[in-house]
Amino acid sequence: MLTVNAGGVIDARTFNDKRGGDINLQVNTLQLLNGGQVFTTTVRSGSAGKITVDASEAVTIAGTDPNYFSKAEQFGIGRLSSTSEKSSISVFSGGTGASGSIFLTTPSLTLQENGTINAESSSVDGGNITLSIRDLLLMRRQGTISATAGTEEKGGDGGNININSKFIVATPDRNSDTTANAYSGKGGNINIQSRGIFGIEVRSQASDTSNDITASSQVGLSGTVNVISPDNSSIQNNLGKLPQDAIDTNALIANSCIARRNQQQNGSFFITGSGGLPARPGDASLPSYSTGDVQPVPAESTNLPTQARPWQIGDPVIEPSGVYELPNGKLVLGKEC
Repeated sequence: MLTVNAGGVIDARTFNDKRGGDINLQVNTLQLLNGGQVFTTTVRSGSAGKITVDASEAVTIAGTDPNYFSKAEQFGIGRLSSTSEKSSISVFSGGTGASGSIFLTTPSLTLQENGTINAESSSVDGGNITLSIRDLLLMRRQGTISATAGTEEKGGDGGNININSKFIVATPDRNSDTTANAYSGKGGNINIQSRGIFGIEVRSQASDTSNDITASSQVGLSGTVNVISPDNSSIQNNLGKLPQDAIDTNALIANSCIARRNQQQNGSFFITGSGGLPARPGDASLPSYSTGDVQPVPAESTNLPTQARPWQIGDPVIEPSGVYELPNGKLVLGKEC
């Protein structure tokens, strides 16, 4: 596990016309917390480097909870610097050099509390971001993925964002965005492949509260957003409450239809006794009682009232209501005893 915490940084920046260095991380788990950052930047004509992260278990990028600052002051800890709020993996061009690229592969990626993955620029084209996530991309409380250009209201086209994740989930109305925007240049390209996308939608312009996927431009042309995902609109925000009354299985069995035939048939009825689970949660366990064989009543029996003739198809069906004991000790199914 690699953890970068409390404003710690891993960087490979350049300040001249030389290319910035590359950063390659191969870890089980990567955690960037409370301002922890991994970045490569350029401020002149040299291009920013490339960041490659291969985490076999998970990546978590989480800034400091904004509520922490008020709590810190309340308990006399003091106010933290605002720079410690954000944690990020980023490549950035603040000059004329090209922005770098970010490649991340992991089973699970969590961006929360201002956790960001950025490939931005101030005046040139934004960088490229490629995320290969086997299971889940989770975005919470201003988690951001951005390849925005022209952050200083200058030129440059938005970068490209490619996301392949089994599921993408963003908690509602927490301003977690995926953007490839521009100022005067053309918006970038966003390509997403997922089996299910929940809580975030493609929009022409980003809002301050909702979770947005945008490739817009303030002055120039908008970019393209291509989302390949099954239509799950019918199940989003559509969880219904289950009825409190459970199904009465006894009533279903009592009202079931029993097939009968004209010819006499011999059969058996078995009482298994207790020892299993209750019929429904909360019911008492089944009672213990003796078991025995149930014999059909012979047509010639004089111990019980019988019909004048054997039952035939078309005659009314009378359901048995209980098990009764004959004077000879035999048990029979009957309507009344």
